[in-house]
Amino acid sequence: MTPANAASHPRFPWSVLLLALGLTVLLTSAWTIKDWATLSLLRLPDNDDMMRIAEIRDWIGGQRFNDLMQYRLGPPGGAPMHWSRLADAVPAAMVLVLTPLFGTHAAELAMVIAWPALLFLCYLLLAARIAHRLSGPAARPVAVILAALAFPTISLFIPGRIDHHALQIVLMLALVDGLVRRPSLATGAAMGVIAAASLAIGLESAPELVAVMAALGWLWLTGDAAGDRRALGFGIALAGTTGLMLVFMHPDAWPREWCDGFTPASTRATLALGVGWSVLGLAGARLPTLPRRLAAGAAVGIAVLLSVSQTSMVCLAGPYDALTPFLKEVWMSNVSEARGLFVGQDTPGTILAYGALSLLGSALAVMQAVRGGWRARPAVAFAIVLVISAVAAILQIRVTYILAGLGSIPFAVAIAGAQGRPERMAARLMLWVLGAGVTYLAISRQMDLALAKPIEAARVDARRCTNAEQFVAIARQPAGLVAAPIDLGSYLIGMTPHRALAAGYHRNNDGNMAAYRFFLSPPARSAAMARRLGVDYVALCPANMRENVLEPYRPGSLVEALQSGHVPDWLEPVPVGGSMLFFRLRERLPDRTDRL
Repeated sequence: MTPANAASHPRFPWSVLLLALGLTVLLTSAWTIKDWATLSLLRLPDNDDMMRIAEIRDWIGGQRFNDLMQYRLGPPGGAPMHWSRLADAVPAAMVLVLTPLFGTHAAELAMVIAWPALLFLCYLLLAARIAHRLSGPAARPVAVILAALAFPTISLFIPGRIDHHALQIVLMLALVDGLVRRPSLATGAAMGVIAAASLAIGLESAPELVAVMAALGWLWLTGDAAGDRRALGFGIALAGTTGLMLVFMHPDAWPREWCDGFTPASTRATLALGVGWSVLGLAGARLPTLPRRLAAGAAVGIAVLLSVSQTSMVCLAGPYDALTPFLKEVWMSNVSEARGLFVGQDTPGTILAYGALSLLGSALAVMQAVRGGWRARPAVAFAIVLVISAVAAILQIRVTYILAGLGSIPFAVAIAGAQGRPERMAARLMLWVLGAGVTYLAISRQMDLALAKPIEAARVDARRCTNAEQFVAIARQPAGLVAAPIDLGSYLIGMTPHRALAAGYHRNNDGNMAAYRFFLSPPARSAAMARRLGVDYVALCPANMRENVLEPYRPGSLVEALQSGHVPDWLEPVPVGGSMLFFRLRERLPDRTDRL
């Protein structure tokens, strides 16, 4: 079957379905067994996973759909979250269905294993479908296997990874699948719905969405009436779905200073894009030549940019522009996933593990598109997506979470193209090795053990300080407010009944600033702040707040005193096991109304 025919008949045989299902069960089982000691206590792999389960519990417990406040974070009254209930819907439904049968803890445990596994299966099947459309049926099983090995993408599907990033990966692959299939109004409409949902869930996937729209623009420029209908369907569905979400999903917190999720600025920009694509789709029939299409596309693009510049300027400044300058300097600048691939990463192994498959896969996609010529339009569109995403990944490493999975597909196409040719056996083996993302992960670990021993030791210490048993012990203490560095906040909220002053969420400006002031002040001043804020407990890891940028603030501070073993008399140590330093305030003011 030729690739063109394959694009119109991407049905899966049972062998591909069983392969994807088998790999899902096998890998999920292995990952679950490996992490069972912590997973069984619902200590999830990442800060965001812990906050997500807390958000799901709050929703199930009666918090309204449109109320996205996290009431146990930050100052009294809570802190607004930039997340969406769309990502909570299926996990919450799983817990609600399973709780009457097995109890709450077992239901939550089943959910944190089953939900990432279900998304992983969808991801594998979508990778196979895209490979099929680009090359033919022989690429499907190869794509399933390579996608299952595509680090760092697969790291977001391990048990416990219930944050929205895995869902975003699946949505992005579904968008790319729509891009490389035969165009139609229905295909465009499906892509518009997916894009609107992805933007509402979170703007982390915005670089890839820009890449998809750039590829869609190229297809419209060089396309025909079917391409016009796809563009029209995309625009109408993008604007229409966003409008429906504004009616039914309008969050109570609607900050105009942020462009970090479903906000006034982002929705206005999305609506403008939807109108722009609708205009292009309608005008296509009257634009038979490429020069006319270029002129019309430029005019519509300028109009959309002017609209965005007037209504959504905060989006051009980035999602964290409203952060206080101090937090930008000492916190956000040290978040590794927000840094570039080659600039700002701690170890050379990180660069290799996260960047190799993404960049090599993007380069291979370009080679395949050039070899196929401009008539291989799906391959060219796919290459456009990968190249633009690769540039974005160089600027911000988190893009590789999606890009690595897409980057494995060109290797599957190349391997399938070399099948049945004995003289290409060595080349096929090399492609298998280069296309397996875990290859680079294995090499990177050996590199870091040899070249970055202090950093590796610090990572081990950090993991030791957040082990599950410590939070179980903390949960036994009477509920109260915990002053802790940003890194511990989500675990305190997700694993204990306590409130946390700070956590790694940029909208919690006041709470995060209060935590920094508390730990970086002299102990006597920190005591007065603790009583004014109503702090009941203090938690700290030995490795917390040791970033170079904080060194000028540490001398004489509370954090330095506690980490050096000099505990002020207003704090009482509470043993919780492990390496965490945990304290109870000895004295508290009876009136705590003036907390911030």
